[in-house]
Amino acid sequence: MCQALPKDKPTLQSTSSGNWTRPDNVFCSDNTLESFIICDTAPRLRAPKTDHVPILITLDLEIPQATVTISHNYRETDWKAFSELLKERLASIPPPVELTTQEEFQTAANRLAETLDAVIEAKVPKSKPNLHAKRWWTREISQMMERKHELSDLSYKHRALRDHPSHEEHRKYRNK
Repeated sequence: MCQALPKDKPTLQSTSSGNWTRPDNVFCSDNTLESFIICDTAPRLRAPKTDHVPILITLDLEIPQATVTISHNYRETDWKAFSELLKERLASIPPPVELTTQEEFQTAANRLAETLDAVIEAKVPKSKPNLHAKRWWTREISQMMERKHELSDLSYKHRALRDHPSHEEHRKYRNK
């Protein structure tokens, strides 16, 4: 353990005697000491009627950037159009037959995979995800939230009428 705050830096002025002491310290490991740019006290920033002095720390930390991969957004796919194109493309490859050799099997599998890849490229939209996105959040949840907000607004609008049905409808929708 290392002490990042330089020695002889007081961190507290006693309210009764006015003496300066140092009960507050900043400790870190040997590895993190290199990250400290500034570690100092700031007596002029001490708030009124407080005895502790603020400790200002500036760290040089590298924040790794997440890599963004552009992928297919299957949630936004028009599956009817996808199915129609897939049927059309599957009709262009030879019909299913009994495969007797390893080479025939590999050829048939490659044709099928290439057909699927081509249809996916043509009909599935691409997405560039936000690094802070909630991947579990769906369009249906957004619609449900919008409906809840509408009911909340209606309930608030009729807040003076305790028996108005909008209050019960909002409560039920909110709790489902």
